Amino acid sequence: MDYMSYLYEHLDLLMYLRYHPKWYKILYYEPSYFKQFLQEAQTNLKIRPVDKLENFKNKFQLLYSLTSLF
Repeated sequence: MDYMSYLYEHLDLLMYLRYHPKWYKILYYEPSYFKQFLQEAQTNLKIRPVDKLENFKNKFQLLYSLTSLF
């Protein structure tokens, strides 16, 4: 897997890599650690499906509480 092309397609992951330069060194010498990088980045950036569902739930609760005021 060419991980650099994948990163340039997903700019949020590229920005995470730029803010955490330890991963530059790790991925340069051991590209097999790319899955660990993805897991860490997705957890910290909150872009996992679980996080998206939680965000949707919070928005729905906010909307429900606003409608209950009226």
